[in-house]
Amino acid sequence: MKRRAAVFHIPGVIDMRKPIFNICVFICVCFFITRARAVLVYAQVGDMGFFGGISEGRMLPRTTEQLLVQTRNNNNRSTFNYKELVFLGGRPQEFNGRIDITVSGAPNMDSPGGAFNVNYRVYASPGSANDVTIARTANFTVTYRVEGSQVIYNYDIVKNSWRETITTPDGTFTLDSNMSSYNISIIEDRTPGVNYYRGDVSGQLIYNSGENPTTSVQTGSFYGYSCAWSSTETHRLNVTVMSEGWAMQYQIRPSVTVNKILQYTANEPTAISFEGNYKEVLQNVAGLKYDILLRPNFIWDEPLSGTASISSVNTFEQLPAVDLAFLKGNAAEDNIRRLFAMQVLSGLPEYYLPGQAITRGQFVTALAKAIKLPIEENARPAARGTARQPIITYLFSDVDSTRPEYNYVLAINKAGIAHGRQNGSFDFDQPIQRQEAITMMVRALGLTPIGLNPTAVTRFADDNLLADWAKREIAVADRLGLIAPDAVYGRLYPTRLMTKGEAAGLLNVLIEYMRNGLVSDYADQIVNIPR
Repeated sequence: MKRRAAVFHIPGVIDMRKPIFNICVFICVCFFITRARAVLVYAQVGDMGFFGGISEGRMLPRTTEQLLVQTRNNNNRSTFNYKELVFLGGRPQEFNGRIDITVSGAPNMDSPGGAFNVNYRVYASPGSANDVTIARTANFTVTYRVEGSQVIYNYDIVKNSWRETITTPDGTFTLDSNMSSYNISIIEDRTPGVNYYRGDVSGQLIYNSGENPTTSVQTGSFYGYSCAWSSTETHRLNVTVMSEGWAMQYQIRPSVTVNKILQYTANEPTAISFEGNYKEVLQNVAGLKYDILLRPNFIWDEPLSGTASISSVNTFEQLPAVDLAFLKGNAAEDNIRRLFAMQVLSGLPEYYLPGQAITRGQFVTALAKAIKLPIEENARPAARGTARQPIITYLFSDVDSTRPEYNYVLAINKAGIAHGRQNGSFDFDQPIQRQEAITMMVRALGLTPIGLNPTAVTRFADDNLLADWAKREIAVADRLGLIAPDAVYGRLYPTRLMTKGEAAGLLNVLIEYMRNGLVSDYADQIVNIPR
């Protein structure tokens, strides 16, 4: 992954195993848990299709939508603008149209496996006049199995419903589905804050079968992720097209990226009740690049490389900027205001004093909100007994089910981001160390595995103060540019207590990485399409 300049230099979790008693309590509590309150659909695998084209992709939900109860539609249909380059005549020719994607019977991640259907339909936009037209229907039966946090998907095309006719100035190409094949295999890793996936695609498409067929052989891979703040999917396909007396080879790299940008706007009139506010800009960028490696000898005037893109209109949502007059001039003022605008922090701002130590409970609650971790509905078990003496259940000895943060602690613990102490407590009201906070952040991103060794020596001058359980995550955070040594002594100060101002800075660094850093690691390095 590409190294970025660090914007912040601090921090995860004292991860100590709980006794058997505490585990049993957790199991009992889970018995009462219902399904997640909000299942938000971000980008989905295959929003561009798998045939080398690009779509504008689906918009991320607005902050208001994320705060409302969402349910997933098992018969989900989406329509996007679509563009594809056709090389069947020996040269690139552009098609502009639409793509419909219909998912029937969404997968159930609580089951060990199952099947559902995905249908792709590509067609010309109504009323459009193009030199190139595509009429394609491809229906896949998708079988899947769940292995821990990972899900394996296998796409098998339904041949009797596979139809494709492409018309170009060079002729009409009709697919022979009986002689053609297409295979897609995907593995997805569902981490607490980000769903990562990669896949492989291969196909042999036979057009105009008979005495003079045209064959397109496609192989390639794709990578993607989705989270609350951004998503991207990038393909790299190697294609060989062959017909009588000629052949061509090319590589095509389509990509779609969606992300949210937070901007502050000051009000122009002075006689207004508030100085300004934030707006969240939702933007989509879809583009592709191609390089022709071998072209037919009868084509001389076509360039060997090129690009195509789909323009989209940004959408906006207004967010409030809380009054922090009591923090004027404080270095943490902007970070705190941004978190309140994004609903990561809530309540009375006067109680969020930047110089005050932040507790473990306060930090995990804000972290869960920052990554939009699904919170269980009715996670608190139903009270038994009398109205005067309800039964209070404890997941940890110091966090009972009547506390408003209980659901967040439950979700953070269930996601493996933070655990309790050996004595069965969470230390909910105790201050958090900097190394604990960094460790939690990296676990929320699901990127602990990219650390080389759990006991690696980091570059920080006070590496000897790092706990063994924190070294791997801190090495990852440093590698990603999320933290950096202090400029004077090169230290991290891992055992120092984190202040609320420092926590606000760290959470903003995390969100910014989820907005833009992951996009750079996934899309820009492969396709290099300017945004």
